Amino acid sequence: MNQISGSERPVLENLFSFYMYELSAFIPLKLNEHGHYVANPKHLDPYWQVPDHTPYWIACDGELAGFALVRKYPDHPAVYDMDQFFILRKFHGKGVGMKAFQALISRHPGQWQIRVLQENHAALSFWRKTVTRLVGQAFSLRLETDVDLEMHFFRFEHFIEVCSHSMSQNS
Repeated sequence: MNQISGSERPVLENLFSFYMYELSAFIPLKLNEHGHYVANPKHLDPYWQVPDHTPYWIACDGELAGFALVRKYPDHPAVYDMDQFFILRKFHGKGVGMKAFQALISRHPGQWQIRVLQENHAALSFWRKTVTRLVGQAFSLRLETDVDLEMHFFRFEHFIEVCSHSMSQNS
């Protein structure tokens, strides 16, 4: 998993249009005059301007498979937020998303939240399975309002465990 450089932003914007197409099944997004879904640049700008916003590529066997946008949540800056997470359909069901998320939480240990649109049952199923596999039942899942949308909020903590061995001295 590599961080997305500023020079790669146009590729992210192209891929983001596919993500927006998927979201259009749940929220009323509109095509532009050229027949494309286009991300509002203000949404992506912080990923190259704000230190606690990090964009990542997700790859599978050397092929671009999706992206993840991780940030500190504006209302709770101690919490990592999965702002956007997208896996291309050809990689669904192959464990790509789960492995990518596992790599992300290893890079960013601490408190996490994942927000899922209430109507997006496939995403809810994916995240429930993924979070359960990674943290067991040590998470909460609540329906809350985020800005103006009803969303499922997964919340959990993930810390990297460091083994410590006590040494006893033989006298």
